[in-house]
Amino acid sequence: MKSLWTTFRYTFRSLSGQTLGWGLGLALYGLMIVSMYDNMAVQKDQLQQLIASYPEEFLAFFGGDANTMITPAGFLGMYAFSMMPLILGIFAVLAGSGLIINDEERGRLDLIITHPVGRTSFFFGRVLGVLASCLCIMLLGWLGFSLMLGRSGLGFNWGQMLVPFLSLFAQTLVYVTLGLLFSMLLPSRSLSAMLTGLVLVTSYFVSSLSFMDERLASFSRLMPYHYFQTVLSFAELKLGWLFGLLGVSLLMTLLAWLRFLRRDIRLSGEGSWRLPLLSRRRWTV
Repeated sequence: MKSLWTTFRYTFRSLSGQTLGWGLGLALYGLMIVSMYDNMAVQKDQLQQLIASYPEEFLAFFGGDANTMITPAGFLGMYAFSMMPLILGIFAVLAGSGLIINDEERGRLDLIITHPVGRTSFFFGRVLGVLASCLCIMLLGWLGFSLMLGRSGLGFNWGQMLVPFLSLFAQTLVYVTLGLLFSMLLPSRSLSAMLTGLVLVTSYFVSSLSFMDERLASFSRLMPYHYFQTVLSFAELKLGWLFGLLGVSLLMTLLAWLRFLRRDIRLSGEGSWRLPLLSRRRWTV
């Protein structure tokens, strides 16, 4: 247990720079967006006419129409929350894919494991560290979006503003754990990050374009972004979707842990895929 918390503290400290960078960036964005609403509300009629001139496909891509976009919830959904899973997904992909494999590729993991720290304690210490980092990013972002609510005409309170961040947290965890699982199955961090990023981008665009085709709509139900909720009311929050994403993240974490227990620790430079014919070939000078 002691080694688990030691690993947790080390991991959390090592991610502190990224945590502050992403969290403060999200908070500053929230301050800007919330303070922007009143200026846009003054020009509500002109804005509605402008939005009505947009193609319906463009509005549907962001999950709204000409009427909903000018409401407080629609404004936040379009200008603030719709792209957050994609933006924070960058952090999730990099943090998850490099959580363990980064030390392995640098030749440090075998040295760490030789110390009196079990693989399970090491693994879950790392997972808890990145989980705490994600929570801090969400907390900073929520504070940034909430600080100016009292002076804004949005009409939401701090508790309501917390709701979309719960769904955003679940989305972020999916890509952290997917990157972690891929890093346990694939021979390099770069490959696992690439595939996780591919899932992230595909999920966003397929779900956003699902209104165009029934086949895309069916496929989008397999994508994490389909279950992202920008609602600002606990009554409207679909708990089944929220806990479903958290359950998928837990399952991928357990699969990655089982794989980590059974795999050999590679030394730096080992582990690339080799074609049998090329590996047998000998070059002479």
